[in-house]
Amino acid sequence: MLALATRVVSDYGKVLGHVSPGVYGLPQSLLPYPKDRIRAALRFLLHEVAPEHPELREGLARGYVYLAQFVDDAEADLIARGAAVASGIGDDASEAEPAMRLINRIKAEMELALEELAGTA
Repeated sequence: MLALATRVVSDYGKVLGHVSPGVYGLPQSLLPYPKDRIRAALRFLLHEVAPEHPELREGLARGYVYLAQFVDDAEADLIARGAAVASGIGDDASEAEPAMRLINRIKAEMELALEELAGTA
């Protein structure tokens, strides 16, 4: 189980190495495995390995929280179009509000992930 969890998290880490930090709404199709599988692997490693290694624990926790950034590809596209409108290069102002709602949902999911981790500390 340890080797499998390590591989899943390692592959996920490679994806994180190629995305821009601070971007909301990344397409889920970028992930090497389903979100639930990555989440389970991160939780396993946080529980089994990380308590003695605070730096590792912090990295795993950040990855766990950041997983909320990955959304359905159609939602990621809507967020990108809404961001374009907000920056003045998009042409459909009606996409800004739905994009903001999705970003708010992502923020709430990230906060929930932090709370989940606090319960396992």
